[in-house]
Amino acid sequence: MLEWLGDLTVFRVTGLIGVFFGLLGVILPGAVYRGKDGEKYSFLNHFISELGERGVSRWAWIFNLSIIISGIGLMLAAISLGLGLPGFLAKLGMLFGVVTGVGLMMVGIFPMDNIKPHTTAAIIFFRGGLLMVLIFSLAILFPPQGEGVVSLFYGLVGLIPVAAFASFLGLMWNVRDKVDEPLSTEDVKRPQVWKFAISEWSVFFSIILWILILSLGIG
Repeated sequence: MLEWLGDLTVFRVTGLIGVFFGLLGVILPGAVYRGKDGEKYSFLNHFISELGERGVSRWAWIFNLSIIISGIGLMLAAISLGLGLPGFLAKLGMLFGVVTGVGLMMVGIFPMDNIKPHTTAAIIFFRGGLLMVLIFSLAILFPPQGEGVVSLFYGLVGLIPVAAFASFLGLMWNVRDKVDEPLSTEDVKRPQVWKFAISEWSVFFSIILWILILSLGIG
C-alpha cells in the first residue's frame, strides 16, 4: 500500500482531482450566487467560504461537497509526495499535508453558517497549508546528498503560495487570533474592494497553481 502511494503518478492523479474539484466548487456556485443584499459574487469583496453558506448561497451543497472531495485529494497527494520524495523534510511535509487536507475537508463539513467550527477548520487549513508548502519546497530544494529526484525549480514555485499564505495570515492576525473568536461577515459593511478577501483568494489560486505545476511536472 505504501509503495503504491509513494508512486508519484498517484500524486499526479490525486493532485489533479483536488484541483478539479476545488475549481468546480467555486465556479458553479459563484455563477449563481446572490448574497443577502441580492449582490452578485465578487472575488474583490466576498470570501471563498461564502459560497458554501447554506440559506444564502444557492448551490452551497456543491461548494461544500467539492471542498470535501478536494480535501481528500489534497491529503492523498501530500501522502504520495511525501513518500515519493527522499528525506525527513518530505515526511514532515507529508504530515502537515494530511493536517491541511483534513482542515479543508472540515471547511466543507462545517459550512460558514456554522461559523465557530468552520473558523477553526479554516485556521487549521491556512496554518497547515503554509507549513506544508514551505516544508515540501525545502525538501525539494535541499534533498539528502545525492538523492534529488526532481528539479529545484519545483521548490522555487512554492515561494508563491508561501507568500500568499503568510500575507493572509498576517492580515488575519490583525483581525483575530484566538480560535474561540470566529470571523464572520455578519454586521460588517462590505467594501467594494476588500484586501482581506482578495488575500484569501490569492491563497486559493496560488495553491491551485502550485499543485497543478507539481502534478503535471513531477507526477
